[in-house]
Amino acid sequence: MYYKNTYIRLVIYILLLIAFSGLFFMQAFALSWYSVLLFFGVAWATYHILKLFNKIPQKISYFFNAVENEDSTLRFPIDISHAPTKEMNKSLNRVNSLIQEVKLQNREQEQYYSMLLEQVVTGVVVINSNGNILQANTSAKKLLNYTTLSHIEQLKRVDVNLFQAFYLLKEGSTHQFVKLIQGNTIVQLSLRATTFISNKKTLRIISVHDISNELDANEVESWARLIRVLTHEIMNSITPITSLSETLLNYYTPPESPIDAKTIANTVRGLKVINERGAGLIRFVESYRKLTKLSKPVLETIELAQLIEHLLLLMESEPNFNRVQFDVQVPKKICSIEADRAQISQVFINLIKNAIEAVEKVSEPKISIVASLMADSRCEIKIIDNGLGVAPELMDQIFIPFFTTKENGSGIGLSLSRQIMKNHGGTIEIISLPGKTQFTLYI
Repeated sequence: MYYKNTYIRLVIYILLLIAFSGLFFMQAFALSWYSVLLFFGVAWATYHILKLFNKIPQKISYFFNAVENEDSTLRFPIDISHAPTKEMNKSLNRVNSLIQEVKLQNREQEQYYSMLLEQVVTGVVVINSNGNILQANTSAKKLLNYTTLSHIEQLKRVDVNLFQAFYLLKEGSTHQFVKLIQGNTIVQLSLRATTFISNKKTLRIISVHDISNELDANEVESWARLIRVLTHEIMNSITPITSLSETLLNYYTPPESPIDAKTIANTVRGLKVINERGAGLIRFVESYRKLTKLSKPVLETIELAQLIEHLLLLMESEPNFNRVQFDVQVPKKICSIEADRAQISQVFINLIKNAIEAVEKVSEPKISIVASLMADSRCEIKIIDNGLGVAPELMDQIFIPFFTTKENGSGIGLSLSRQIMKNHGGTIEIISLPGKTQFTLYI
């Protein structure tokens, strides 16, 4: 019992070390061969003293190795008489229990999130930089039409375009659209990716969403709006033409009374109205042709500052232009864009005209044109006016072809501008509040 006590053992080893050392030096000076035996005694005592001192670091090292290897059975004895060692063993056992509890909680949490992931309609796929698929929920496998996903190369068996989309997302792309043919059904998939770091490894989370129904609904809604506009415009022109032509026809077939000057005057007025309505309908059709037959842009390098300055000079003859205060902040030789000069000029003219009309009833009208170079080398151009703004209920309609709130507007300016920006690989966005409307171009 006493021999198991660490203190007693340490004292015994120290006393033996002192005794052996003393006797060793005495025999060494006496040149006795007993000094060899005493030297081994010194070495033996020193070894056991060092062993006692190394016991605690070895125990802690053993504990961490067991934790690293997920050995949950590790327990240190606590039925010992040495109080410090006993308390240390209790602490190590307590830490081990806490670690195991945390691991159990993490495992339960992983199962919870895994079950939650399986319930979502959106497909979720996690891939690493090598294209290995680390996780894919049931929805993803169903949408991608493949049940055992382990690498994006497998997607070639479904569709080469699908594999290409995943490859681009792996390389850093954030959004891809893919059209798949599954049996007799065409499926439109929207793929979005984001990056996160796990255990110092870069992973990509890709969401897979079937947008076929959304596209169908949006397409039907767009067609319905377009048909309403077309019907309204055509009926506004055809109705008076039909009515007037019928009235004029009654003047002459058969003539109930002699054709006099009044009849001729009415006929002339009626024909003028018919001519005006016909001309208006022709202009409307020409606008439609202009929108649907937009030519492919011929790109050239354009210095934005010079282009804006040139366009403002051309527009000085516009009504109310001179009463507007223009604030142009376009750094020279910083924002150069690759664009079709005529088409991009049309976009700026449309937006500046709209801004001038928007501030017509403002006491101190102001229009700002601000350009800056973004981190991704795109140019951001903002056209801001302090007009009354666009009504919230009209915000989702202003880019619809032929939709207009102006009495003499064609309704193609903004839709044409958006189409031009799209053909240039850019976008156009709007934010509107009372007192501030901002169109933003990215190109």
